[in-house]
Amino acid sequence: MLYLIGQILVIVLVATFAGLGLGWWSRGLMADLRPPATKNEEESDPFGARSRLEQCHRDNAALRRDLRESQEQLEQAQKAKELSREGDMVGRLQAAEVRVQALLEDLQVRDDTIAVLEKELDALRARL
Repeated sequence: MLYLIGQILVIVLVATFAGLGLGWWSRGLMADLRPPATKNEEESDPFGARSRLEQCHRDNAALRRDLRESQEQLEQAQKAKELSREGDMVGRLQAAEVRVQALLEDLQVRDDTIAVLEKELDALRARL
């Protein structure tokens, strides 16, 4: 079993190196077929330089537009986050107001009960 695994490994390695060698060799052939472009030709071609400059300006404008859109989206996201925070705070505030109102009502009931008990106590003292 190990012998078969070893054979498969060797065949895979040979195929890999053969593929790398053929790729390297074909790259060299393709380089021979292409005409060599020198830097002097690119620098002396005013139309090519102008077209590259115009392309750079178009790319720059597109990038600026993308940046502006991204900033607007970020601002909208931040505003939405602030509004959600404010909404949470408003909800908490309303819940707190409801609790305070319930406590005030409970306090009023207790004050009324105390007033009634004090009247009863005064009435009992008056009878004695």
